[in-house]
Amino acid sequence: MTSEGKRVPAGGVVVIGPLSEETQALLGKAAHGKLAKIAESPMTQVVEGASDVRALTDRISKIVGNEGVVAPLFVDDEGHQLFPTGRMQVRFKQPPSDAILTNFAKRHNLELVHRNKWASQQAEFAVRTDDTRYFPDVTTALREDDKVATAWPDTRAAFRREE
Repeated sequence: MTSEGKRVPAGGVVVIGPLSEETQALLGKAAHGKLAKIAESPMTQVVEGASDVRALTDRISKIVGNEGVVAPLFVDDEGHQLFPTGRMQVRFKQPPSDAILTNFAKRHNLELVHRNKWASQQAEFAVRTDDTRYFPDVTTALREDDKVATAWPDTRAAFRREE
């Protein structure tokens, strides 16, 4: 998980979740050979090479359907690739009650994963596989909620060894 910071969609999409063999085959064809598995748990694959990341996200989302979450790859301020996990970190203005978290998740079509045990005003939510919104639009909607101080997609960073 990386902390809140600049994240700009770039270069491809990530598919998070186990896919059926049929969907996997369709995804492989749609990726034109630019498909790579990057994690087992949860199953995460990358489709690289897109100048229009939103259009690629839409195209891959139609193939994946409700089997997984499709999100753009991100780059940070330093140009490092960030791989979304399918989850969102939300920092509320005030520590939320259980009822507020439940209503928030329902209102934003998310699933509550857990509260942050070190920061009572923060919680983690999973984007549902039936949510067809563009991933950055989900982040924007969360940030615009009047109970939210800020929100950002949870990501894993790709590190390169420098010689």
